Amino acid sequence: MTPYDSTIREIQPGIFRIPIPVPLPLQYVYAYAITDPQGVWLIDLGMDVEEARAAWDQADRDLGLSQHTVAGIIVTHYHPDHIGLAQYAADKWQAPIYLLGDEITLARSIFEDTPPGPDLTAFMIQNGTPPDEVVLLEQEQSLRRTIVHLPPVMHPLKAGQKIVLQDHVLQIIHQRGHTDHQAVIYEEREHLLFCGDQVLSRITPNISFWPNSDPNPLASYLTSLRELKALPVRLALPAHEHLIDNLNQRIDDIIAHHAERTQDVIEIVSSPKSGYEVAKELFKRPLNAYQMRFAVSETLAHLEYLRLEGELDRLDGTPIRYQRR
Repeated sequence: MTPYDSTIREIQPGIFRIPIPVPLPLQYVYAYAITDPQGVWLIDLGMDVEEARAAWDQADRDLGLSQHTVAGIIVTHYHPDHIGLAQYAADKWQAPIYLLGDEITLARSIFEDTPPGPDLTAFMIQNGTPPDEVVLLEQEQSLRRTIVHLPPVMHPLKAGQKIVLQDHVLQIIHQRGHTDHQAVIYEEREHLLFCGDQVLSRITPNISFWPNSDPNPLASYLTSLRELKALPVRLALPAHEHLIDNLNQRIDDIIAHHAERTQDVIEIVSSPKSGYEVAKELFKRPLNAYQMRFAVSETLAHLEYLRLEGELDRLDGTPIRYQRR
């Protein structure tokens, strides 16, 4: 069965899964509409590209969204395929946009500050990325801003906050790793989990080490996953790929994958290597510069995890290299 479902699906009465096209290998981000007598709540939006706007216009007609009150829109995290249409959505439905408070700050620093937030160029060079690839990354970084438009006001959510509707209770849960402040939404009455990118059915979410961010994102991610296992979840609704009907098993599979990956990294650094060099050995298939950026940052998350666990040493310099203790 293909993981790329292109039709709106009613998951259960009043809860709809809406495919929004994105110009990425994953093809769609899946937004969700929760209908309630007190109004409609939307979760995630897509990039600000023509195809995504057209998909929302069609969903608006099919589901009659504009005939009801869109009471709020929750964006799980700041990545462009989730937040890009925030301005469009706020204008279209005259609805407030909600994220965890620190994720709002991060989104504005990346997409609105001039110059943009963390210095990605220096960071990638310091970790061994060749100059010709860095030039391509700089071009891509500028392009990202054309697909994300933020409204002047976005409203902060708090971890543990509950949105109490007539038929639904939505609990906001802070999950770290994929970003520092991703929100997943637990529907308490139906035991549903709108899990954003934190848990996916087929692939493992990207867990990256970035400058001026979580110093140990992989440890944060593994801790967050284990916290999710304490919830009684009947069905998990991710932003990509299939629905997940056995969340705990999928979490165990992801944790096992990362355990295997860390062992692979330890074997590779039998001699000092930069993050870029380790990534080239770790990821076997050919990658373009855009994909390589995420391969390097994900490799660095494993390298820093192992360093902080006492398994590796970091040799500072240009490039930074890692080796076994």
